[in-house]
Amino acid sequence: MYQKYYRKHMIKSAIIIIFLFAFAIISTYYIYNSFSNEREQDIDTGKMEAVFHSKAGNKINLTKFTPVTDAVGLSSIAYDFTVKNGTKENIKYKIVLETNEEQIKEDNCANNTIPNELLKLSLRVDHQAPKAMLLSEYSNNILYEDTLEPSSEEDYSIRIWAINNDFVIDKDSHYHAIIKVIEE
Repeated sequence: MYQKYYRKHMIKSAIIIIFLFAFAIISTYYIYNSFSNEREQDIDTGKMEAVFHSKAGNKINLTKFTPVTDAVGLSSIAYDFTVKNGTKENIKYKIVLETNEEQIKEDNCANNTIPNELLKLSLRVDHQAPKAMLLSEYSNNILYEDTLEPSSEEDYSIRIWAINNDFVIDKDSHYHAIIKVIEE
């Protein structure tokens, strides 16, 4: 009699444990996916795909203007993204930084825009050493040009900061831009 009761109790306990384990796995999966989908933003450029890995997506907004040294700038917020080629052919592309006119109108900061001569940008390509240059040194705001091989991808990281210099600029100055990946 005790063996029957003990066996029923064991089966009931095993079913409850399996149910709780399945519930925990499914819940974790849905929570992870909801946060992952909020963070990553896919932009299809035709034959290629650009996946931005931050909440800001492909938008750069510097609203708290504080000039910093290069060491501090290189540890500032990174705008990380991946460019993917899912085709069977080489694709030429370029990464461009365009002014975000919509955000400038929304913030009403057309007269308080930080000039490109006072901004430094660091671009890191596929875990190589980052290259930092003044934003005004990039021709037509083209940050990078390359050819992506078939079925491959490259990771990028952009950091942008205001440089330390003798210029006196209003602390309410802003900079708004959009990172675009353009096929050629």
